[in-house]
Amino acid sequence: MDSLLEMLGRLNLWTWWAIAGLFLIGEVMTGTTYLLWLAAAATLTGFVGLEFLGVAWPVQLGVFAVLSLILLWAGGRWVTPMLKAGGDSGLNERGSRMVGETVIAAADFVSGRGRVRFGDTEWAAQTLDGSSPNSETVLRVVELDGVTLKVANT
Repeated sequence: MDSLLEMLGRLNLWTWWAIAGLFLIGEVMTGTTYLLWLAAAATLTGFVGLEFLGVAWPVQLGVFAVLSLILLWAGGRWVTPMLKAGGDSGLNERGSRMVGETVIAAADFVSGRGRVRFGDTEWAAQTLDGSSPNSETVLRVVELDGVTLKVANT
């Protein structure tokens, strides 16, 4: 018991920052964001544990507990929902990002099918109404069907 009290009596800035580092390692391993708030609380508590302030260890533990509760509540209420609210970016689905964009017919369409240019790439395309636009006609991408763009006149 005396060794535990002796260890608690030595709590200081570096001890709290080491604890924060352990919480951060745990956060990286789990990715839950809960340990992130405990790491932040330990980091802030470290400033309370500065040697020249002479704050006793029970006060430091109390500050850590209160900060942990506040940061867990605030993080769970505001930050975590924002992190999880990100929609589908379409990063790996280039074609889905093209919906609504304008493209140019690379050649004359035949029976409603042809090729269009979007940037420096040509894509297979099909008109929604079965029309056959001429080369260099500006079209709008309406939807994506596999690797074929469904287009309509602008």
